[in-house]
Amino acid sequence: MSRNCVIKIVPEKSFIDERVDITISGLRKNQQIILRAVSEDYYCINAGMMEQGHNTVWESYGVFTADDNGFLSLGNVAPSDGTYQSCDAMGLFYSMKIKKLCKAKPPKRLSEVSENRSYHILFTVEADGKVLASEKHIRQFCDKTVKSETIVQKGLVARYFTPGVIEKRPAVIVVSGSEGRIEKAQAIAEVLARRGYSALAVCYFGMEETLPNLNRIPLEIIEKAIGWLKSQDTVDEKRIGIYGRSKGGELALAAASIFHDLTCVVANTPSCYVYEGLKNGMPSQQSSWTYRGDEFPFLKFSFIILLRMIIKKMLGKKDLVRWMYQQVIAGAQTDKADIAVEKINGPILFLSSQADAIWPSLLHCQTAVNRLHNKNFQNLYKHCTYEKAGHMLTLPYQSISSLKKCNGYLEEWKKACLESWKQTTVFLDKWGHNA
Repeated sequence: MSRNCVIKIVPEKSFIDERVDITISGLRKNQQIILRAVSEDYYCINAGMMEQGHNTVWESYGVFTADDNGFLSLGNVAPSDGTYQSCDAMGLFYSMKIKKLCKAKPPKRLSEVSENRSYHILFTVEADGKVLASEKHIRQFCDKTVKSETIVQKGLVARYFTPGVIEKRPAVIVVSGSEGRIEKAQAIAEVLARRGYSALAVCYFGMEETLPNLNRIPLEIIEKAIGWLKSQDTVDEKRIGIYGRSKGGELALAAASIFHDLTCVVANTPSCYVYEGLKNGMPSQQSSWTYRGDEFPFLKFSFIILLRMIIKKMLGKKDLVRWMYQQVIAGAQTDKADIAVEKINGPILFLSSQADAIWPSLLHCQTAVNRLHNKNFQNLYKHCTYEKAGHMLTLPYQSISSLKKCNGYLEEWKKACLESWKQTTVFLDKWGHNA
């Protein structure tokens, strides 16, 4: 270690949607250094369930040259080499990649799932093969002022986060994508709770006390979640919203179309249609959703389309999942599987990506917006779309486990996550404060 070299991180502890400033002083004039960031306890919302193993090592780095005074500020200079390319104070945060993978086996019981409230990043300055300085930084989804409660009941597996002060406040139900579990939903719920909301992360399949597959999921899960929230002294029962992304966006729109207690919807890269369910990764020939035992009408994955997709994969074609959904839409009477978004009892925010490789979220959102217009929807609705972001429009400054998930456009994806989260928080604040 060098006594002269100092890493300064402001603030010393930060929230995950908060920008930090990193400076390095005490270097030699025009000295070239490597600034490295390493984490062994990082919960990455954009990583797969198998990539969240304990002791998985995430790392980013940048090569920088100090100025004439031996000083360096990450917000004012781009790296000459590294895991990111732009002049960005947060570059080392969002460009971390998996260096060592320890595969995880996702637990079945909610009691075994950590809340993952924070993680540590060790920053080191290296030159000539030696470490000149190091500094540990804590990044938080939420802090100790947020209280939590785990709920495991018949028909409801969830985790509740709320600021410690007991008062009536707007509440948001959060559901994740097609893994159905609670980990990613709770990460967003924690951030919302830190911002002053009560937030209920709900598991809708894939854990103990829920169904094993994304098939015939009863929307009574959301109905029970609403009822639970309305009984809390930290919830304003007239201000209960729902946030869902990807398949959870489809769920959010479907649920809000029948439950009028939901007065706000954020649909992040959603579907405007109900699709066929899945059993063990294969089409189930049944709907994804039911209510009171009845299936929602759904779009089917035909055998011919699946066979053509397999052939295209053998030929090395890309974006096949999105292609499959586009073929399903083109060959179906989609009006029968439309979600009745015009029945939603409050404002709706749609977020989509033009380069979504999972399914055509832009087309889905445009279709839903057109339906709202044609049905003379009386509440506010807004659609924000991003050109090169990919499917993972999540929390700002988070890393992504593979550049394939953002189509290789790391910088554009980072900007889209930052902007879409800003749109989400502004939208929720307007609803929560004005309702």
